[in-house]
Amino acid sequence: MKYVLVTGGVVSGLGKGITASSIGLLLKACGLRVTAIKIDPYLNTDAGTMSPIEHGEVYVLDDGGESVIDKERRGDYLGKTVQVVPHITDAIQDWIERVAHIPVDGKEGPADVCVIELGGTIGDIESMPFIQALGHFSYRVGANNFCLVHVSLVPVLNVVGEQVMSLNSKWPLRSM
Repeated sequence: MKYVLVTGGVVSGLGKGITASSIGLLLKACGLRVTAIKIDPYLNTDAGTMSPIEHGEVYVLDDGGESVIDKERRGDYLGKTVQVVPHITDAIQDWIERVAHIPVDGKEGPADVCVIELGGTIGDIESMPFIQALGHFSYRVGANNFCLVHVSLVPVLNVVGEQVMSLNSKWPLRSM
């Protein structure tokens, strides 16, 4: 399976969702089977109870469990402290791989391409575990199977001609 990750920088609300949907539609028009995952970088167990004013739209799928918390409660970590790396980042990668392989078009088998939209903006502290996990995931699936699309506001300040904000939003992605 191929994966396309859509991220955003500088400010939220730039159109990552439209970009991800458009990429999916173009790939589907080329005859590929496409699925999509939307990841919002928060750790709440139930997105349905979050403030829509603070968070924006809430779209909850049937499979909305917190796998890291479930694993800890079952004793899978054998009394160890649950750590962001590797426990949470590994759980995020496993979840992405599992969900990406669920057929969504009524046909047997996984899709050809999974378009992943990472909500929020790169550089937000809430995004860090997800960026780390997706960086590891790109190595896990291989460079030939992973593509990154970064959507960013590029204000051009006529006085100095710089685009520093957009450049700064890309630095955390360089590790991917």
